[in-house]
Amino acid sequence: MKENKNTKLNRKLIILAAIAAVILVVAIYFSLPSYKKTIEVGKGRIANIETMAQLCVIDLYNEVPILDTINDKVMFAIQKQRGSVSFDLENMHIDADGDTVKVTLSPEIIDIYEATEDNSWEVIDTKAIGTLALLKSDKFTDEEENALKANIREKTCKQLYHNGTIKRARAEAAENLRSLMEKVYRKPVKVTDPTPLGARYEEYK
Repeated sequence: MKENKNTKLNRKLIILAAIAAVILVVAIYFSLPSYKKTIEVGKGRIANIETMAQLCVIDLYNEVPILDTINDKVMFAIQKQRGSVSFDLENMHIDADGDTVKVTLSPEIIDIYEATEDNSWEVIDTKAIGTLALLKSDKFTDEEENALKANIREKTCKQLYHNGTIKRARAEAAENLRSLMEKVYRKPVKVTDPTPLGARYEEYK
């Protein structure tokens, strides 16, 4: 079923209101003193607006120690990570009929990638192991190193669910949406979260 004109207009109004909120939040954020912490929070930021309106709730920064094996080789390294937890505004279910606007929070979108600053990937040591270790090189190939990095991302995502980061992000997203949409519709808004622990919680349980 195609969206009617009012629904499309409502979505455009939400995105425009979100952009206005972004400008205000960014101005306040940069006026405050900064300090370093593992998880940085930035409320009400819009990313990738040309393809998808996303409400970014949490910016992530982490330093992860790595100890993993592949093809009878072991590596110890440290990776600096950046990323975000965001929510797709365009595909959220919105029911604006009646006295109260009803919104269903969409699944979280987790982006984790290696940071771009110097020493974001630091290999401490590598070693061949097993019965033929003396005949093998300790050096990792690019393919082996990339395979380990893919494992690191999955482990980080699992940690975000286990330590409550995703739960926190969803709770903040629900509150941000409620506040944002009340400004757009000028009537009470109820945001329902069908998966408060995370849409992929069972997968990473």
